[in-house]
Amino acid sequence: MKIEEVKSTTKTQRIAAHSHIKGLGLDENGEALAMGSGLVGQETAREASGVVVDLIKSKKMAGRAILLAGPPGTGKTALALAIAQDLGPKVPFCPMVGSEVYSSEIKKTEVLMENFRRAIGLRIKETKEVYEGEVTELTPCETENPMGGYGKTVSHVVIGLKNSQRNQATQAGSIDLRKSSEGKSGSW
Repeated sequence: MKIEEVKSTTKTQRIAAHSHIKGLGLDENGEALAMGSGLVGQETAREASGVVVDLIKSKKMAGRAILLAGPPGTGKTALALAIAQDLGPKVPFCPMVGSEVYSSEIKKTEVLMENFRRAIGLRIKETKEVYEGEVTELTPCETENPMGGYGKTVSHVVIGLKNSQRNQATQAGSIDLRKSSEGKSGSW
């Protein structure tokens, strides 16, 4: 007797609780089908969601939100995913989990703001300047401690850089930038 292991050539997909939902399952008149697009039952909720989808597509829901409330297991997440599927990939949909909001590591407002930014497509861009050269000076500048007491605290660090074209001094920890030329002509 010979035992062979057969590996499938079809691509396997991760199956989740709502991965079967492809839309609201409505006909062209906006009425719910008994079984359609992965949803069964909740006909009135699906028809109401269809009205919301039509309002969003006609751009009459700008600046508004939808709140789906109800006991656990009644299909709120399924309806939200179905609405997102009907709207298409260009409309942002950011699913959230309650444990994500009530985390001890990150503030609730930070989690909500991050999801809002992701939903509206806002990207925060940081601009950075890179200085290249040999470090010639590294001087910490101290000031009085703002909390009181007798100690001093470092307010910023002056970094001196030298490269083939110029010398420059930069304050790390502050926006102030000082540059000096080494007798060479040219613009900074």
